[in-house]
Amino acid sequence: MPDIDPTEAEYLRQIELLAHDVANRALDEGWLSFHPDPDDATPLQRAVNALARQLRHHHFDDDGCVDPDAPLVGLAGALLVRPTRVMTEQEYIDICERLGVEARPQGWALWHTWDQQGRRITMVTTRISTTEGMLLTWSKGRHMMPVKPPRAAVAATVKGWLGPAVRSPGYAAETGVSEAAVAASESPCSTDGSSTAAVLRDHG
Repeated sequence: MPDIDPTEAEYLRQIELLAHDVANRALDEGWLSFHPDPDDATPLQRAVNALARQLRHHHFDDDGCVDPDAPLVGLAGALLVRPTRVMTEQEYIDICERLGVEARPQGWALWHTWDQQGRRITMVTTRISTTEGMLLTWSKGRHMMPVKPPRAAVAATVKGWLGPAVRSPGYAAETGVSEAAVAASESPCSTDGSSTAAVLRDHG
């Protein structure tokens, strides 16, 4: 018996690790499925498959899990821009003026992506909660791309990649570029402009 009882966070982490062990053993046996269960799956297999799907994703709005046929947008990186303790209201207003958008209280999500000709662009979108969930997933080293936002959710597109951003694991693995506004182990909520307040530069 351990000398000290685990904290709630430690207990939940242990459950998560054990759940990963169960999913990995099913994968080793060759029957784990992230797709719809086959007709001959046993109740145990269906339960383990459901567990593995839940572990695979931190679910959030527009993560593509609800509608697997929805188009996704490829991203090299992302960051949040909004007033914080380290970004004054005027600094935020100045950034919004450069982006060509209003300085709305909720802030903006900046997505580093490409246009149809493969040129680097920064997409300025209202998808704040999507970006927070995506950054949390990325911080765990899991590659995922969000659902492409509708035109009404995109306020502007700017040439080049503006601002220091958290790089997606997929882009980092492909290019070896892992520059980030904060360390990957930090909360994604801390990427909301702490570095951008000092400089919003073009990485293109």
